[in-house]
Parts: sequence; C-alpha cells; structure tokens
Amino acid sequence: MGRRGPAPVPTKVKLLRGETRPSRLNRHEPMPSPDVPKMPRDMDAEAKVVWRRVLRDMRHTGVIRAADTDVLRAYCESVARYQHAARMLGQSGPLVRGQRGELVKNPLHQVVRDNADEIRQFARELGLSPSARVGLRIEREHALDSLTADIGLPPRLRVVADVG
Repeated sequence: MGRRGPAPVPTKVKLLRGETRPSRLNRHEPMPSPDVPKMPRDMDAEAKVVWRRVLRDMRHTGVIRAADTDVLRAYCESVARYQHAARMLGQSGPLVRGQRGELVKNPLHQVVRDNADEIRQFARELGLSPSARVGLRIEREHALDSLTADIGLPPRLRVVADVG
C-alpha cells in the first residue's frame, strides 16, 4: 500500500511559497544539482518543442533540475502523444463504425483521456499546473526582468528609464 495523503512538497517549493517555519522545512532534504536538465537526443520533434517551452517558462524558478530529466521527458512525450491522438480524433470524429457496421465510440477517446491524465500527473510533479503554481512566488526583480524582456517597460517607467 502506498503513502496516504497528499505527496510531500519539496523544500524548494515550500520556500517559493513563502514558508518560514523551520518545523515545516526539511533542511536535510537531498538537493540535486541545480543544473537544468539536458534534452535527450532521441526524443520526438513534438516532444522537443514541449521540452523547450517548459524550460523557457520554468527555468527561472529553479524547481526543475537535472535530476528531473526522466520525469520531464515523460511529461513532454505524454503531451506529444496527446496532441497526436487529439488531432487523429478530430479528423475521425467521436463515432466510428464497429465490426458489425454500427456506430460506436471512437477508441481514440480513451487514448486522449489516458494521455490527459498522465499530463496532469506529471504536471503536478513538476509544478506545471495552475494549482501546483498557485503558491509559488518569485522575487520581484526577476519577475520584472522577465516581463521587461518580453514586452518592455511600462509606459510610465519608460520616461524614467530614458531620463536616467
């Protein structure tokens, strides 16, 4: 029988959520190398796109590390399989002809649903779902730097930056 209750939250995630009580922090938790995972060469092209997107969006948090390579790979491949199955389901429709010619539910429904479940599970593990991210916080300076790199300074700050 597995562990009961919710999965333990890593100390890094607790700190990002603002936890300060020492009794709730595991100061002796094994800390993997802070390196970012390296993309495996033998992944599908669609999975590689997902890999790059996830690391682009989550690298600054420091939550995903090199030790998470296999979990991240499984997540990316699940997303790629889901996208492929969803496209096939969209092309063939929700109903298909059965062996005796009657209309039956397309078996691709189950494939899409199974991959969606896998994606949700891996996303929770990696902090990629909205509910997993809701408590995370990043330092204000990093948030502004990331936003500024994407869209530039807000108009009221552009004037101040141009003067300085």
